[in-house]
Amino acid sequence: MHIVVVCGTNRDGALSRLLTQEVAESYRRLDCTVDLVDMAELPPETLSGSAYQEQPKATAALVERFLKSDGAVFVIPEYNGSFPGVLKLFVDMLPYPEGFDNRPCAFIGLSAGQFQGLRAVEQFQGVAGYRNAHLFPRRLFIGDSYSKFVDGKLADDELTDRLLKQAEGFANFVRQIGEKANGC
Repeated sequence: MHIVVVCGTNRDGALSRLLTQEVAESYRRLDCTVDLVDMAELPPETLSGSAYQEQPKATAALVERFLKSDGAVFVIPEYNGSFPGVLKLFVDMLPYPEGFDNRPCAFIGLSAGQFQGLRAVEQFQGVAGYRNAHLFPRRLFIGDSYSKFVDGKLADDELTDRLLKQAEGFANFVRQIGEKANGC
C-alpha cells in the first residue's frame, strides 16, 4: 500500500513538518510505502497564480506523486482559524475528478492553541468531501503543539500511540475501499 503524507504548510520551521515525519514513520512500521509531499516544495511560480494557466513542471511532479497514492494523510496546521492557503492552492492544482474522487483521506490537525486544529481540519474535510474523497472518520487533533516536540522529535508517547492507531485504522480503511472498488 502506498500512502502519501501531505505537509499542509510551506512555512519555514513549521512543527507540521516534524509531525509529518512522525506520521510517515507510523505507516512505515505497518510496511506501507510512504511519499512525503510538502507544500514547501511548491515552486514560487505556482504561488504567483500563473499555475492555473500552465502548471510548472515541479508542481506537476508533486501532483503526480499525490495521484499515485492509494490513500492520503493530511497534516494540517491551523492558521488564523483555518487551513493554510498554500494547501488550498495545491488542491486547486489537482485534476478533477481524479484528484480526490474515491481517494481515501485521513486528517491530523495541529495548533498551538486550545482548539487543536479542529477548525482547519473540518474546513479542509469540506473541500475533500466536495471533491468526493472517502473521509476516514478517526481524525487526530493536537493542541499545545510546541510542548509536544523536544529537539525536533515527538516527545509524547501517548500521541505517538494515537498516531499509530490512526495509521492502523486508516490502512485497513484504504484496503476496504480498494476491495470495494475492485468489486471484491
